[in-house]
Amino acid sequence: MKFSKPNILYLIRVFCRYYIAYQMFSYAFAKILKSQFNLGLSSTIDESLNSLNGLMLTWYYYGYSRTYGLVIAFTQITAAILILFRKTERIGIVLFLSFMINILFINYFYEIDGAKSMSIRLTIMGIFLLFSDWKAFKNYFFKSNLKEKLIPSIIPLKVKNIYWLKFLIIPFIIFHSYKYITDIKKDFLVKNELFGVWEITPRNSNNRLDKLYIDYDNGIKVRDTLDNFYYGDLELNNKTKTLSFNVQHYSDRAYYFIADSIDKIEVEKEKIKSIRKDIRNFYNKKNNSLPIKMDLNYKLKGDTLIIIGEKEHKYLNITKEYRN
Repeated sequence: MKFSKPNILYLIRVFCRYYIAYQMFSYAFAKILKSQFNLGLSSTIDESLNSLNGLMLTWYYYGYSRTYGLVIAFTQITAAILILFRKTERIGIVLFLSFMINILFINYFYEIDGAKSMSIRLTIMGIFLLFSDWKAFKNYFFKSNLKEKLIPSIIPLKVKNIYWLKFLIIPFIIFHSYKYITDIKKDFLVKNELFGVWEITPRNSNNRLDKLYIDYDNGIKVRDTLDNFYYGDLELNNKTKTLSFNVQHYSDRAYYFIADSIDKIEVEKEKIKSIRKDIRNFYNKKNNSLPIKMDLNYKLKGDTLIIIGEKEHKYLNITKEYRN
């Protein structure tokens, strides 16, 4: 066998194609057989979201939907099959790189160290297959057949000649889309001066408000000393330094308790709403999680929020801990 440059290139390309296909089949079967995107329960069931690392967050996100995992697996299998055959290799490489580069970025930016080397290797191989066949790709994607009629006859000749018009339309489209998202951000991602996470210091059982999560657009979440969570909206007056809120308890446990209770009793549809309310009130009384309604004064001193009721309580800003 003569080891000329074309022959060596061919052998390297064959190796890359089969290596990529093998790995794609492996990853696809890992998703189908649930050995990927499956963290189990014992190690993370009681962990807070902030305590999860990049691997856990990624696997929980992609593992949340079984159907989505199967779609990814099907895409990987499709790319592998296309790459294995010479006539469909090019479209297979395009499909492969379309998701492989995204996987590389996820592994890198979410610090999934165990998968970085493999994703880098596969991406480099895919890019090599793309550029080693660049002339064919360029002819297909960037050159048009002279006999091909790109602009239909329905377009007037005068309009066809105004080719520079696109350079006015394209910037307008970009600017308008940017302005549209900017306006949405101004309307819905509004911060008040108390935006952040505030935790009482020192923690004590005399004050029901243990931690405050003040979000965009005056949304508020409250954690009490029994670790119950409440949700609602905050009314804030910067001039008078007053804040008020009426928050309701919500948890998965409460939701299923109410749903199971309604399933066990036969009620008319017209009465379900009122009965659900009664069951919710009963649950909250037993769970010591009745709604919290408060009107309070406050003072802000640096990273300390002082809430003034019958007594003063100090809350430390711990927002940075949630951004790490």
